[in-house]
Amino acid sequence: MRLVCDTDFLSTLYKIERIGLIYEVFGVDTIYVTQAVMNELAKAPFFYDFIRKTEKIERVVVDEVPSHIQSTMLGPGEMHSISYALKTGSIFLFNDKKAGEFAEELGVVVLDIISFLIVCREIGIIGLNDIEHIIELLKQRDYMEFDEETKKMLLRK
Repeated sequence: MRLVCDTDFLSTLYKIERIGLIYEVFGVDTIYVTQAVMNELAKAPFFYDFIRKTEKIERVVVDEVPSHIQSTMLGPGEMHSISYALKTGSIFLFNDKKAGEFAEELGVVVLDIISFLIVCREIGIIGLNDIEHIIELLKQRDYMEFDEETKKMLLRK
């Protein structure tokens, strides 16, 4: 199984110190990240620390994004990641609704942060207390807040 991560998915999990969940959930040794995503991450203040702490990430170069994947509603990282996922049959981990819908329409298997956390919980990697803590960390460190319906879904017993 191959995983390709978009900028926002990696950034979000990095900020709450939970990138390791990706490896644990999917039982993989490597996460694939396109050079376009690395270029976007390079703009983040935490980039050098991110690189130092995430040695199991393999950079891949997408030479050309096919015309049917090019879209003005997507950034370069998203287009390159979707192109790579489509070409390699990878699961696309993302956090932008438009990118996920676009990728899914192309036949890419997608997983957003909410679905990812639900999977983590359902397979027993994290528990209810962990989810509560993650929700709070996402709010504090990434300014991500969930609506009440999503919180209920994440916290249901």
